[in-house]
Amino acid sequence: MKKILIAAALAGAAMMTSCCDKKGGITMGSLSDFDSLSYALGANIGYGMNYEMRDVPFDYKAIDKGIKDGALDKSDKSREESLDMLRKYFMTTRGERARAIARKRAQADSVRLAGGDSTKVDYPAADPEMFETEEERTDISYAFGSDIGTNLRESGLPVELVWIGEAMQNVRDDNAKMSQDEANQYLQHYFMVTLPAQNAEASKAWLEKIEKKSGVKKTESGLLYRIDKEGDATVKATDPRDVVKVHYTGRTREGKVFDTSKFANRPKEQQEMIKKQNPEGYDKDEPVEFPLNRVIPGWTEGMQLVGKGGTITLWIPSDMAYGSRGAGRNIGPNEALEFEVELIDVTPYEEPAPADSTATAEKPEVAPAK
Repeated sequence: MKKILIAAALAGAAMMTSCCDKKGGITMGSLSDFDSLSYALGANIGYGMNYEMRDVPFDYKAIDKGIKDGALDKSDKSREESLDMLRKYFMTTRGERARAIARKRAQADSVRLAGGDSTKVDYPAADPEMFETEEERTDISYAFGSDIGTNLRESGLPVELVWIGEAMQNVRDDNAKMSQDEANQYLQHYFMVTLPAQNAEASKAWLEKIEKKSGVKKTESGLLYRIDKEGDATVKATDPRDVVKVHYTGRTREGKVFDTSKFANRPKEQQEMIKKQNPEGYDKDEPVEFPLNRVIPGWTEGMQLVGKGGTITLWIPSDMAYGSRGAGRNIGPNEALEFEVELIDVTPYEEPAPADSTATAEKPEVAPAK
């Protein structure tokens, strides 16, 4: 799918998510107030489409509608329906039709040359025959836009849809306010400099607010925690090499679930996908097991503060989580995180028995001589 949905990838790849100098999330915005982030992002998508998909005669009105509907969570197709449609078209149909068009053009050129006509024909870059019907063209275009819009919505970025659409149209009209290099440079600076600084400041303020809540304690490292259920204090993890079995839910400071072992806590879209893949036991919760030295430092320390059977809430500063690199699309650079954890069991680490230096290695069997 990386090559298929290049525009969606351009919209999503840079999105290391979340909070900025204004409230995060999608708005329509106004053309009277220029939004540079939204414009740079829209231009980036437009240039990407020009480069990777210039052979596809999209219905751009349908794309624009799909972007708005997907961004505002009003799409008339589910995410899975859109992706299934796009996979089929871009993985199979697009190539088949492009080859058929190339053969048809070659035959037409051959006939002209045979008849003594050497005039060069300028064929359109995007041949209408890339779609069999107008309905198919509209459906594919809408699904394509809807996927871009969904990526925008899930990013949590403070983008304005009017400027996304304006930039894409300007690129198509060859009168964009930003060149491709300028848009790329803007986005690079935003995601590598501006966003990390904003996240660090917002995370600091969030943790300071959490620290004032009743029952919240702070360790020397800066980890905040609250014991919600004590559990068995005699059975605790005491060594970073201990293995714990847990149920957990991880959230960003905006409350968005980015990872969980609990089916009920998963986003609705994920629930539907899991249910479709496993209709029988789709809602079964599966606890997770891991040694404490294989996870982020906030977990390593925090899971030694609660007993077996207990529950704990951790608020983890960025430097004890994923730091300036973030983690995927849901955890941005310098993001503080929240985890609710139930400690189901602890398996203490056991030192391996020392090797017996007096033992002699068994002699290898010698094959009988022939």
